[in-house]
Amino acid sequence: MFLHVIMVIGGLFIIGWGFWAAHNAKKPLDLIGSFSILIGLAAAVIGTLLLCVPGFFSS
Repeated sequence: MFLHVIMVIGGLFIIGWGFWAAHNAKKPLDLIGSFSILIGLAAAVIGTLLLCVPGFFSS
């Protein structure tokens, strides 16, 4: 459960950095920042899902 909280916090941090990089960084870093928003969103959503439904991915 502790790792799920880290996934949510890390995902939110990556989203925040991605928004900053997409708007303020120079040319190659803004593209990396915009793609990192998607990765951070996926990590935050999966972490939240695993916090709410702990056995979601286990069969």
